[in-house]
Amino acid sequence: MERGVLIGLVVCLLVAGVAGAEEDMGHLEPAGVGASCATTTATVSWSAVNDNHLAGYNVYEASAPGWTYVRINAGLVTSTQYPVANLQPGTAYGFGVVAVYNDGHTSVMGGPATCTTA
Repeated sequence: MERGVLIGLVVCLLVAGVAGAEEDMGHLEPAGVGASCATTTATVSWSAVNDNHLAGYNVYEASAPGWTYVRINAGLVTSTQYPVANLQPGTAYGFGVVAVYNDGHTSVMGGPATCTTA
């Protein structure tokens, strides 16, 4: 990969908030990410990360056609489900989950899981 293309990719990921210097590939990402959509809501769920250093999770959402993932939770999520509201009917959505650790590192994004609102 050319250096300019690689730098552009890293910048895009940093802007999206999905990757960065804080990311540590050694930390486990959430597995089993799933999503269930209704007309204007969704429920995102995942399997718990079994790590004593886990602080919580961040949940990311993207919608068609751009599929740019943005964090949707204000504070760390400490359960393994997250309700999402105010979605547009008849729209495809993708959801991903990132584990956040006490040492400030994050995992790679688990998922994505997709569903389409009714």
